[in-house]
Parts: sequence; C-alpha cells; structure tokens
Amino acid sequence: MKKMIQFILAAVLLVPSTVAAADPEKNASPVNLNKAEIEAFAKTFFQQKEIKDQLAGAVLVVVKNGQVLLNEGYGYADIGSHKPFDPDNTVFRVASVSKLFTAVGIMQLAESGKLDLDKDVQAYVPDVQIPNKTGAPLTLKHLMTHTGGFDAGASEDPQKTYSLRDYIKATVPTVITTPGELYSYNNYGYDLQGYIIEKVAGLPFEEYMKKNLFAPLGMNNSDYIFTDKVKKAIATPYDSSLKQAQQIVNVPVNQPAGGMFSTGTDMSKFLLAMLNDNPASDHRILTEASIRAMEHNSVTIHPKVPGAGYGLESNYTQYYNGYNVVEKGGDLPGFHSNIWLLPDEKTGVFLVSNSDKGNLRPPFFEQFMNRYFPNKGQGPAFVQPEPTKQQLLRFEGKYRDARSPAWSYDISAVDGALMVKAPSGNHTLRQADDLLFYDEEGVAAGFRTDASGNILYFAYNKPGSWSVKSPELPKFQDVPEDHPYAQYIYELAQSGAIQGGPGHFEPGKPITRGQFVAMLVHLSTYPLSQKPSSFGDTKGNPYEAYIQSAYEIGIVSGYTNGTFNPDQPITREEAATLVWRLVKIVLSAAPVQSDLKGPYSSWASEGLQFVAGKRLFGPDVQTSSTGPVDYRPKDIMLKQEAAALLSQLLKSIR
Repeated sequence: MKKMIQFILAAVLLVPSTVAAADPEKNASPVNLNKAEIEAFAKTFFQQKEIKDQLAGAVLVVVKNGQVLLNEGYGYADIGSHKPFDPDNTVFRVASVSKLFTAVGIMQLAESGKLDLDKDVQAYVPDVQIPNKTGAPLTLKHLMTHTGGFDAGASEDPQKTYSLRDYIKATVPTVITTPGELYSYNNYGYDLQGYIIEKVAGLPFEEYMKKNLFAPLGMNNSDYIFTDKVKKAIATPYDSSLKQAQQIVNVPVNQPAGGMFSTGTDMSKFLLAMLNDNPASDHRILTEASIRAMEHNSVTIHPKVPGAGYGLESNYTQYYNGYNVVEKGGDLPGFHSNIWLLPDEKTGVFLVSNSDKGNLRPPFFEQFMNRYFPNKGQGPAFVQPEPTKQQLLRFEGKYRDARSPAWSYDISAVDGALMVKAPSGNHTLRQADDLLFYDEEGVAAGFRTDASGNILYFAYNKPGSWSVKSPELPKFQDVPEDHPYAQYIYELAQSGAIQGGPGHFEPGKPITRGQFVAMLVHLSTYPLSQKPSSFGDTKGNPYEAYIQSAYEIGIVSGYTNGTFNPDQPITREEAATLVWRLVKIVLSAAPVQSDLKGPYSSWASEGLQFVAGKRLFGPDVQTSSTGPVDYRPKDIMLKQEAAALLSQLLKSIR
C-alpha cells in the first residue's frame, strides 16, 4: 500500500470544512431526544443542499439511556449501482476509531492483571528494541494518550505484506521526547499496543478482539482483516470529486491503529457498551471504573481545555456547549468517521461517510448539539483588568505543530490580547486564566511552560497535536528583511523545509532537482526511506533518501534510462509538476483551469495550470487581470522562486 503522507492531511480533514451546512436557528432550551425526533432531524440534515452535494453515502447511529434511537443509512454504498447504505449489512472502515477498540483491549488485560498501565512497555515486547534517548520509561498510558515522544520512525516497504510482528519490528521509531510531555498523535503507538495484546494474550490481535469484544457484544460483521466476506459487503469509497477511489489494504494486515471494519448495527452495540454502567448488563466489556478512566482527560494543555483520554480525544470542542463530550475520529481515503460520547447524558453518536468530498462531521455535530444539548450559557470570564502588551510578550513567537511542522501559528501581543495568524485565519485571543485564552467564537487556547516558566507548547484549533515554540532563527546573510523573497524564504525556514542561517541561502542561484525534492519531502512527516535508491545516479547523493521517498510516494518517476539527474537544475514546469503530483496524491486535489502563456510541455499542463490558477508564486510572475499567465515554464527555477512556490503552497492548502 502506498503510504498516506500526513502533510497536514489530518488537520485539513479535522478543521471544519468550508463546505458545511449553515446551522439552523439555535434552541434556547433542549429538544427532547427520542426516536421520532432524531429520525426527523436526521432526515432534514441529509436533505440540506450543502450536505446532499457532498454525500455519497453515510450511516448515522444514535443511542440514549440504553436504547438505539437511530441506526439508519443515507445515500449510497455504491453510487453506480444505486446500492443503498444498509446499516445492518453495509461494511465500512472506521479508520482511526479502531484505536478506541484497541484501547478497550488493553484495558481488559489491565483489569485481569495481565498488564500494568504504568510499566515500561519494553518489558512486554522483549523481541522489539525500542530506542529511547530520554531515559524515562515509556508506558501504556503514554501510548494510549499519544504522548510516547516518538520520532517519525522508518517507513514500510510499499510492496510488502506485513504481519503485525514484522511491521512493529520494521518501522520501530525512537523515543526522542520525554514520554508524557508532549501530545502528538501517533499511529505506531497503537499498532504497538495491538502487538502487546498479542504477546500477553497469546492470540493474534484480530482473534483476541473477536473473542473478547466483538463476540460478547454480538458485533458479527466487524473484523480487523480484509476478508472475502468484508470485500463483498464493503461500501465503495469515493474521492473529493465523488469519483470511485481504490480500496486500500491494511498495513499491517490487522492494523490495530486503523484497520477495523464494521457496520452501523455493530457500532450501535459498541456505543451501548461504552455508556452502560449496569453491572448486570449483557453489554459489558469493561468495568465502569475502566470506562471512566478512558473518558478522563488524562492529557490536556490546561485543566479547563479538553484533551485526550485512553483512545479518546477532543476534535470539535467548539460545539460541546459546556457538556462533557469525549470522541474519536477516523480518516482514511474514502472513509471518514467519528464517535461521540456524552457520558453524563447516557448518549452516544456514530457517523461515517464514504467520500472525501467535504466533511459531514462538523455541521452534523454542531446542529445535533445545538438542538438537543444547547449552550448552557457558561461563557468564559476574562481577566480584569486586561493584561498589558508587556505582560503578554512572553507568549509571542512562532509555534510549529509537533506532528505536521508545515502547520504553524504566529503569535504577537497587543494591549489586552494576543493576535494569532493561523492556518484557519487570523484570530484574537483574550486571557481567561493563567496560560488560558479564548478566541472570538469561544474556542479555547492553552499554553504550557517548563519548570522555569518559559513557554514550551501551544494548543488551539488544530486537533491531533500541540505546537512547539520555535527558537528565533538566525537570518541568512544574503537575505535581508527587505529582500523581495524574504517572507517566503523565512517562512520555509520556520517550517523546516530549509535550514536557517547564519550562512548564505544564495537566493538567486538555480535550485537542483535533488534540492527541490528534498524541500518538498521536508514539508511532510513521511519517514525518510530506508530502501536502496531506485536510481543509479542518486546513490551517495546528499538527497538520496529524499528522492527515494518521493519515488515511493509517487511524486517522482525519473528518466527511462533509470537515472534521476539530482544535480541538474530543475525547470519551472518540472517543479510545478512535482507540486501537482503531491497535492493530487495526498489531498486528492482537483485540477485547476488556467490560461497559460506557452511554450510548455504537454506533460506539465496540469501542474502548470494548478500552480498558476492557485497563484503559487512570488515576484517571479507578473500577472494582470486579463490575459494568460506567463509562468515561464521552460526557465530554470531559482532558489528564491522555489521558496515562493512552496510557501504559497502551504498557505493554499491551509
């Protein structure tokens, strides 16, 4: 399977989509949540034009007080044949919601005394050596809360089929941050938990889950293996244009971090089990104490900001309306899911769709909460008197996302507030408590310090990870602040795509094919390939691993004679084509129509139109309101022009 680059994809999917239905008029008091009411609400929701335009198919499940109020399919499991989305029989991928089930397996073994959540996990997997540079133990609690402190680790071989054991050994990362210190979403930690379940239980992971979770709950159509039965029943996935997409395979074959298949009916049984605190119930898979431990915000940037529990997280905090909500989201090409639990209200919701177009989850959950659990009116109380600019200066700086360094925040202080330039736009944060702020819409933002009070981390409106405060980068001697490309060059330096001074950047020098590919791959968290080079002339080249990684992703293909020519200057049409391939593969970007001035190569047409149409350039291209864009496709690209292209790319996909 071609590995899905993380290149802020999770952020793009989880930050509310621009294709969203407007929330109907909010209720002053809650509407009674019952079967008839939720059926009518759901029907109205899926009939909204914005929702219909992005819908292939979906399943919605709602439970409350031990009863299934709704388990219904909408749209099509297969558009071409008009096959309906059947809640009983249509199988879908739950993607990373699988992690919640894996965490349940860990908690079951902890209840039986076979696992200690506070013990170094190395004791449970003596056959896997996990490099740990911190000297602090790595525990199951860290793995369940995404605070393991891992680096990116090694990438898998896209041509190989992996057992769980082989995958864990082949892709083992290094612990580089003290476990428990930094929240950064990580898949390997959950695959490792699955392997620990195998080792301790003496059963293959998927067999353990069937025996101890699926069978007791009657989840007869759920599996972690892509069996013939699953293949026959699974919904067809669709891309962002509602064109049929390819079914991906699990890597490893049982993939504890995201490989589970299920149905609406099966998920309704799981929701009931996670909400039922009756010891005599047939729906029990864990004790009440274990479930409460999973729901607790074990990791949070600030006590008043939702965080992460064991297998649970906080994605859509802006819609919680003052209620206790825990959730888990999942995203794979063609399938997007979310589970929400309101433990105090004995209410659970599950939603999954089978297309990449738009994002049904934010508008649905906003409308659901505003109707049945409207805002309690408990807005934040801000610090009075307002802090001065001088008092807020310590928060100023650039913060880079720990998981996706291309995602960053610029924070500056003014009297009474912090001004934030974010991928989601510009925001004003007002202080409500020490290290706690809220924006104009009531979304919380928090900071964390070291023992000396220095700001280390920032968490705001991007789920999945905290951002790390960046040190001030030295300036390049040949890029003064008034240089026409200074903004682009230093933005890329902050993202890690190029190394900051104090040397020279040589902005007017041509950029080579190898250098450009390295900058492009740097913008992702894709682990550098460990495989031998596929090109005869890149062995020993400083950019060999980057070029090989780009080849495995599908960005580069090389020449017919098996070479890549890494030291050859790249042309502007070549650079545009590589950018287009990246966004097409990773983000399922749609082509852009643009009027171009020639000449240019026919193979570069889509890439050039995308770059020109998205205005991914700096002063190197002179434009007018009329006439074709002269991108100068055949010219050699300079380093300063590459910086403008990639810097503008980051802004456009945010």
